[in-house]
Amino acid sequence: MANSAWNLWNYRRALVRALQEKGYEVLLAAPEDRFSARLEAPFHSLRQWERGRFSPVALLRAVVEMARLMRREQPALCLFFTIPANLLGGWAAQLARTPYVAVVEGLGYAGSHALRWRLVGRPLFRSVLRSAWRVLFLNADDCQEAIREGLVASARAVLVPGPGVDAAHFAPRPSPVRAEVAFLYCGRLLRNKGVPVFVQAAQAVRAAGVRASFRILGAPDAGNPASLSMEEVLAWHRAGWVEYLGAADDVRPYLAEADAVVLPTYYREGMPRALLEAMCMEKIVIATNTPGCREVVVHGRTGFLVPPRDAQALAQAMLRVVALLPEQRAAMGREARQWIIERLSDRVVLPHYLAVVRAFFEETSNCI
Repeated sequence: MANSAWNLWNYRRALVRALQEKGYEVLLAAPEDRFSARLEAPFHSLRQWERGRFSPVALLRAVVEMARLMRREQPALCLFFTIPANLLGGWAAQLARTPYVAVVEGLGYAGSHALRWRLVGRPLFRSVLRSAWRVLFLNADDCQEAIREGLVASARAVLVPGPGVDAAHFAPRPSPVRAEVAFLYCGRLLRNKGVPVFVQAAQAVRAAGVRASFRILGAPDAGNPASLSMEEVLAWHRAGWVEYLGAADDVRPYLAEADAVVLPTYYREGMPRALLEAMCMEKIVIATNTPGCREVVVHGRTGFLVPPRDAQALAQAMLRVVALLPEQRAAMGREARQWIIERLSDRVVLPHYLAVVRAFFEETSNCI
């Protein structure tokens, strides 16, 4: 279960195929969208779950729908991806008495603010993580914090090396020859992903008299309270500070056109796929020294780490990239791809997920 069919299509296909190859029957559930028909396993549309609706009545309806689905299909084990699926699906699984695994891909909006986390995020996570059969974390910071705060018992916490990335799909492509270095932000247009910081840094680089291009690829997230408005983004575009490229189903052509990918996030990431995909395509990355990002970027070798919310530090890192010779940027990009292949590719990561599923069946004597 995830928060959209798009998420299942883009991020879970490799896991679905790996489970099917091992002989498991896989059922998928999410709110329906245009990617529903592309899925390679039976799909159940969650019609009561509407993103952006946070009323108690709407949430209760969604939980009841999920619980009924579990009772009808009687899955041996549920796997939940994304924060909303962990919360709503976790509550539903408790009602349906269905074992489940929660995959914590970061602490999200609630985890990005100390007070919000203490008052809202922590109690909600505790309500579902403590009942999960296993809880998978993508970075050590989140795992250790969850154990320390009593959200999950250490025996049930599992640290996996990231979400995985298809190294063949995100293969490097020839880079165009041009006079200026191109920087790309690729992701949801959220304030706490650092998009305004990216724009401020772009202004600072231009003010220093350096020729470079700054591009934004992505769309606002209407169901997220931290979402930017399209009017703000288009205003930056019209002012000439950045070039807005719109949104795309396939990010690879845009990654190929960039020299460096920038993620100035202070959102509580699990492990950002934008960085993994860019590095896999031999791109230098610039990211903040925060949980999830610092596990990916080797400072000075595959990219650069900067303090969060610091546009000047980000601008300085961009200037370091501009100062590199083309062959130096290419060498860093090659090292970035090799680093991902050896540590965070699907080939390395998927066996960890399969091991968790296999351990469940072995423990419950339902070995497939």
